[in-house]
Amino acid sequence: MKHFKKTLLLLTLLTLIIGSRTSAQDSSRKSAHHYFKFASAEEVMQQIRAKQREKEVVLDNEYKSTGYEQGVFLSNPLMLDGKPLEYSVFGVRSKGELTLAKATTITGQTIQIPFHVYLRRNGNKVFILSKVKPDSKQTKIELSKVLEYAKPGDQLIIEPVNKEDGPAKRILKLFENGC
Repeated sequence: MKHFKKTLLLLTLLTLIIGSRTSAQDSSRKSAHHYFKFASAEEVMQQIRAKQREKEVVLDNEYKSTGYEQGVFLSNPLMLDGKPLEYSVFGVRSKGELTLAKATTITGQTIQIPFHVYLRRNGNKVFILSKVKPDSKQTKIELSKVLEYAKPGDQLIIEPVNKEDGPAKRILKLFENGC
């Protein structure tokens, strides 16, 4: 009788353990599916196209390290109306307030960087009436005032005023309808 009770007890414990483990796996599968939204094929393709477009638009920034760099430079320091510039919709007809940002080393707060902006066509600077004498304290600009002189294929150059902000320089190739 003693052996029968031990066997029954072990069998009951084993059944409980296996049953609880199976129900835990089932609930975790449901939970994982509930918590994680998987991207559709179309969403994945849109993300891939956006990355490819970014590679077409963002050209080499022609910046060489000087040793004077200060701050934490963002991978996309360009802000349009306070949001990171979206390369897939940026083009010759874009509008909004353009700013250039970096994070400070100590606090990590994002600050605006003074910059010059100009167009380059066929290797030459394009003369822009409103920007005859660039402002060295300019931290924002209405983009449409510069792009009204742009043609598809031009390059938009955003160049920091201070040498310690050099890595934030960006050169963007402009396209007709979005980059």
